Parts: sequence; C-alpha cells; structure tokens
Amino acid sequence: MKLAAIDIGTHSVLLLITTVKNGKALPLADEATLTRIGEGMGKRDQGPRTTDHGPESPNVFLTSAMERTLAVLKRYKDICNRLGVEKILAVGTAAFRKAQNAQDFIQRVEKECRIRIKIICPEREAELTWKAASTDFGENILVVDIGGGSTEVMTGPGTPSTSSGQARDQGLRTVSIPIGSILLTEQYCRSDPISEADDRALGKAIDEQISSLDIQTYRHKHVQTLVATAGTATTLGAIKKRMKVYQHNEIHGSMLSVIELKKIIADFKSKTIAERKKIPGLEPGRADVILAGSLLLQKIAGRFGFEEITISDRGVRWGLTYETFQTA
Repeated sequence: MKLAAIDIGTHSVLLLITTVKNGKALPLADEATLTRIGEGMGKRDQGPRTTDHGPESPNVFLTSAMERTLAVLKRYKDICNRLGVEKILAVGTAAFRKAQNAQDFIQRVEKECRIRIKIICPEREAELTWKAASTDFGENILVVDIGGGSTEVMTGPGTPSTSSGQARDQGLRTVSIPIGSILLTEQYCRSDPISEADDRALGKAIDEQISSLDIQTYRHKHVQTLVATAGTATTLGAIKKRMKVYQHNEIHGSMLSVIELKKIIADFKSKTIAERKKIPGLEPGRADVILAGSLLLQKIAGRFGFEEITISDRGVRWGLTYETFQTA
C-alpha cells in the first residue's frame, strides 16, 4: 500500500508518501511548504481590534491564509494521484483547534481536494510525535515539539507516575504549552531587529509558560537524550550545517549543542528579518519566527538541564505512517 500522511500545522503543511519495503517504510515523497494557516492568531489573542473592515474576529483563518493552504493541498493531491497513493491521512493541529471557521475550511478542502482533514487534540498530536521519535531513537528520551501555535513536551515509560498530563498511551506523559514560534513572534517581536525591551518580554513570556513543567516527571534518570522535532529544530540543524539545499537524512539524528544554539540565537538578535533571510540553511519564510522558536527551545533545554539536542526530521506525519503500517 502507498500511504500519504499530511500534517497541517500553524506554520507549514507537510506531506509524506511511503510504501513498505522489507518491513520498513520507504519514503517516495517528503515535502514541506510554508503556508502559515494560523497567520495573525497571536496578535488577535491580545484582544479584539478594529480594522478598516470593522471589528476583527479573535480566532479565524484569514482568507489569504486559507487560499495559500488550499493551493498547496491541491498540489499535494496531484502528487498523490501521480504516485498512485491508495490512502490519505490528513490532520490539523493547534490552529485548527482554535479557529472558529476551521470546519468551513475543512469542508472546502474535502470538496475541492477530496482530502478529509481530522482535527487532533494535543494528546493525540503528542502520541504521534512520540511514535515517530521513539521508533527512531528509543524510549529513554524527552521530546519537544515546537509548533507555530503550541509546544508539546513528552516522555515515555520508566518515568514516575503523575496524575496530570497523561496521554492515552500507557506510560506516555505529555504536556501541551499554548505558545509556539508564530504566536510568540506576533505577540512580542514587534521591533526589527528585536529591541532589548521586546527581547526581555519574549524571554519572560516563555519563562512563565515553562515554569510549571515538572522536572522530576519529565527528566527521569533513564532519560538522557533531548529530541527536538518540527520546523524550528530542523531549521537550526540546517543553519549549523550551512545547508543550501535541505537534506532530510543529514538533519535527522544530527546534534546541536546548547552553546551552538545560543550563538545562533545571538546572531538572530543582531540581524533584521531581511538580513536573517540571507543566513544559509534558513528558509526565508521562517526568518521572522525563528528567533522566538529558537529561544523557546533553548529555555526548555535549560529547564531540564540538557547541554545537547538531537534533531528529528520526523514528526506527526511519520507517527501516522509508523502507526498505520505497524497495525496493517
């Protein structure tokens, strides 16, 4: 069977097409396109505003963002048809959970693309991310998934039991933090390059959100590896390697020290968004949000006492794939 897994996040739309060969999932296509379906949600979280068109709804997909995303989904469906895909699994995450017009967009996608999008809860998102990471790196890991609209932190069996943050998989413990690279950028990164005041406000906001993370629950003695997945992490890996053309296999499993991360962040802070776009390995569409996402990753690593980060190029789309083929 040829399977397509589509992950529609706040910032990007990811497509993975695989088949099984010798008992393993063999990638036939692996694409990522920045569409920013959650554009503006961070700004609107600050309260209702009045625009030239009247009061602005607090949490909706903008028309332009939906058009960008729909165009990409149509292109992805063409790829699926060309490769003879037999099954498509598509999921929407944080932005879909928040947008009041998410169902309208889902119906339009189904009508025009014949792709049915399922909105998944934070716990399900974490399960799929964990499935991908633990399949590749084992279970003695702590995983952080920094998205555009939310961030999930998770760890697996062998950790102390807790009454909160328990996902459906036995032994998997996860917490979803309601901040991500886009929301933080829209709320706190208002200067270019970032001012000292905005930098302090950004850092303070992150500290307030992660201060409740229970170190004892997530950093058990068996957990010695921090795995970071999603666009912020993979972009940092590409920047470290000064990669002109992104290579999945070179990024997946690569290492980034916290010292290296701090140097990269300092470089981001010293540059305007236009200047960041010239950094090798940094996709121009991420130039504005990469600082907030990177600082969030640094602070989470520091919170749990990690000095090195393992980068995973395989997130929700791979979790869906592994899960489907292992239960087929």
